[in-house]
Amino acid sequence: MLLRLLLAIPKAEELTLVHSILDSALDLTCLDVAADEAQSEEALQSTLAEKRHDIVILDWDLAEAKTPALVRSMLRHNPQLRIVVLLPLSYRQYRQMVWDAGACNGIPREHMDQEWLSTVLCLMHRAMEREKRILATCQKEEVVYG
Repeated sequence: MLLRLLLAIPKAEELTLVHSILDSALDLTCLDVAADEAQSEEALQSTLAEKRHDIVILDWDLAEAKTPALVRSMLRHNPQLRIVVLLPLSYRQYRQMVWDAGACNGIPREHMDQEWLSTVLCLMHRAMEREKRILATCQKEEVVYG
């Protein structure tokens, strides 16, 4: 199963760093990941409208204090989307806010490394596999009992 990842990170140097961490994380797993980028809130909204991504890594700097509202909005438009928020170290108190908004995970960006990212991607991959099997089972039962 291909994981379709969107890196929503506004600063070029941060984006380069996350790509590097992602490359190292993928060396630790057998996951198949395709990564796209959005460096503005407008680009993020436009890309998400296509509904071709499974996971968004959202940098706090993209929407700052509006990040929890952005997470809620993204999930209203695509409830299957998984969102990981990279928080600035100085704003750790917002971790609960992004969690309450529906993000799967939030971590200070300074703490993100390839071990953490590979673990998060593996967990999401397994959850997506299970959801797909459950959906297939439910659809079979609808046909049988429908």
